[in-house]
Amino acid sequence: LLWVSASALEVCLGAGEMVALTGPSGSGKTTLLLKIAGLIPPDDIKLLLKGLAPEQWCEGDLRRVVGLLPQRSALMAGTVRDNLALSGETERSAMQAVLDAVLLGPEISDRGGLDLVLGEAGSGLSGGQAQRLCLARLLLRQPQLLLLDEPLEGLDAEMGNTILENIRTHLPQSAILVCLHRDTSEHLFDRKYSLLR
Repeated sequence: LLWVSASALEVCLGAGEMVALTGPSGSGKTTLLLKIAGLIPPDDIKLLLKGLAPEQWCEGDLRRVVGLLPQRSALMAGTVRDNLALSGETERSAMQAVLDAVLLGPEISDRGGLDLVLGEAGSGLSGGQAQRLCLARLLLRQPQLLLLDEPLEGLDAEMGNTILENIRTHLPQSAILVCLHRDTSEHLFDRKYSLLR
């Protein structure tokens, strides 16, 4: 599904695989994800997505295939349901399933669950909870290629590992590329690549 060649790094990622890309801050992990997502020009890397170069994709098709969770994602004022509905999915059961996948369902259930009202930029949730709500919204879209930039920040190792396992279970046919600057459980990933400065 994805092939990337960048200087000393070559990444291949097929449907149903989860791959980790590790490296220290400043090593270029975020920039690489933005290039794969088509948000900045690929310039110095070779990249094929489903056999096509980035310039061969029309914007709408690319957005349907690729989902990116950046380190800082945006939420709007409104309910949790309103924020999840931006994905295009409106079924309560589907929304609850992704909230449970990111371990957010139990945390907000006694505060109104899907009807919990958030302020501007998701105020009312902690930073980690807001990030997990953005991740839940992305899971609802069911992209064929899921790009996650430091999704475990602020989480303890056990919680982070559980969420990654849940993502893989929720999107069994998706290719998932996870950028991390800390190491995590080997069993979660099919392969690991390292990006050095």
